[in-house]
Amino acid sequence: MTLNKHKDIIINNYTDYDEDSRLIKDRAHNMEYLTTMRYIQKFLKPGAKILEIGAATGRYSIALAKMGYDVTAVDLTPKYVEIMKRKSRKLKNFQCMVGDALDLSMFKDNSFDMVLNLGPMYHLFNKKDKNQAIKETIRVAKKNGVCMFAYISSATIMTTYGLRHHKCYDLLTRCMDKEGRVADIPEEIFAAFYVEDFKKLFAKTNTKYITNVSADGIGPVLRELIEDLPKKDYQAFLEWHFRTCERLDQQGYSNHLLYICRKVK
Repeated sequence: MTLNKHKDIIINNYTDYDEDSRLIKDRAHNMEYLTTMRYIQKFLKPGAKILEIGAATGRYSIALAKMGYDVTAVDLTPKYVEIMKRKSRKLKNFQCMVGDALDLSMFKDNSFDMVLNLGPMYHLFNKKDKNQAIKETIRVAKKNGVCMFAYISSATIMTTYGLRHHKCYDLLTRCMDKEGRVADIPEEIFAAFYVEDFKKLFAKTNTKYITNVSADGIGPVLRELIEDLPKKDYQAFLEWHFRTCERLDQQGYSNHLLYICRKVK
């Protein structure tokens, strides 16, 4: 089973992309990391066993392993797995491997206290694959285990890519429906969702909804302004973001969103 019929496109795209520095290259990008890690730590218990699916170069996984958690990381891109292996040589509580979000058969049911799906939903372009990735993530979580799913906001395709690259007309006429929803086009690499559409994917799953989080808020849209803020003002802005990131009115323009649920049976 493969991620989708454009698996090679995705691997080639990430092989040539500097994912290792993406979350730390500026304040707007770092907001995503800080917010996501904040929520991961909020729900972690001592001694938790963690699986990250779509771990890229291990920015989250390796940090969590260094905190003492038992961490397993899976990614579709072989180059990223090799990077993780190099970065984690001294960590005995960390393992990583090439794997597909649609097929986690190397793991038994009910194996992990927390399962992080922080990338695969960006690249799934039909309902069957989306449901399969969610099903597999939930399957390997223990009862009462927490599952987190990162996904991309449909609005941010226009507000970041469209505005920055002068592609607003192209996006509106080629990729979007009458409600501004981005169509599933594998060649475009990224799939996107409205918040309400993503939540609907979990309607028939054995999970209980916890919250939905704006991981980077308005940061990607106002990147230059945030970068120029004095340190004191940036810290205040970041604190405001943490206080408001679960509000619906802060989620629409966020580049990355985080859906959090708990497995109930």
